[in-house]
Amino acid sequence: WNYNVGGVFKPVPFGSLYAAYATSTNPVGAELDASGTAYGGLVVNNTTFQALSPEMNKASEVGTKWELFDRHLLLTAALFETEKSNARETVGSNILATGVYRVRGVDLEVAGKITDRWSVFGGLVLMESRVLQSVDATQVGAQLANIAHQSFNLLTKYQLTDQWEVGGQAVYASKIYGGTFGAINGNVLPEHWRFDSFVEFKVDKHLTAKLSVNNI
Repeated sequence: WNYNVGGVFKPVPFGSLYAAYATSTNPVGAELDASGTAYGGLVVNNTTFQALSPEMNKASEVGTKWELFDRHLLLTAALFETEKSNARETVGSNILATGVYRVRGVDLEVAGKITDRWSVFGGLVLMESRVLQSVDATQVGAQLANIAHQSFNLLTKYQLTDQWEVGGQAVYASKIYGGTFGAINGNVLPEHWRFDSFVEFKVDKHLTAKLSVNNI
C-alpha cells in the first residue's frame, strides 16, 4: 500500500503555503537499466535477486508559491526530503536489499513575465545525499553516486517587436561521481555550464521561424 496527503493554505489571494507527504515502492526490475543488477535491473536467471523486497520510498515537502506582477510571474520555493530503504547493494556477486539513503534539498523556481515583453523561466536545486545504512560500514555517511547535487537553469526572452523575439539560456550542473550506491569510483563528470541563444520571427499567426545556437 502507498499513499499521499497534502494541504494548502492561502494567507493572501496571490500566495500559498503547502505541505505534502507521500510513499512509493520500486519493485525489482523497475529501473531503466534492465541489465544492471547494481541499479536494480532485472536479472532473469537470478531467482535470489528476483525475490528481493521492493525498495520503499518516503517523500516530504514544504513550500510556498507567490504570483507577482498582477499574477504574471510565479515564484516558488520548496524544501524536500526523500528517504529510500531496502535499497539495492552489491556485495561481491550478491545483490542485497539492505541499503538506506536520504536525499534532501531546496528547490527555487521562477516562471512568467516580468514585463509585457520580458519573460523568464528558471530554477535552482541544491541537494545533499547521504547513505544512512549499508551492509558495508565504510559506506555509511557517503554521498550517492550519479547525482548532480547542484543544478541551475535559466531561460529568458525579450520581444523586440510584434514580430521579433530574442532569448538565451544558461544551464549548470555540478560534478557527478560515477559508481554505485555510496561506492564512488574514480570516474567523474566535471561540473559544466552550457549557454544557448535563439531568435524568433513571427511570419503571421500561423507560422513562426526560429534560429537557435546551442552550446555556445
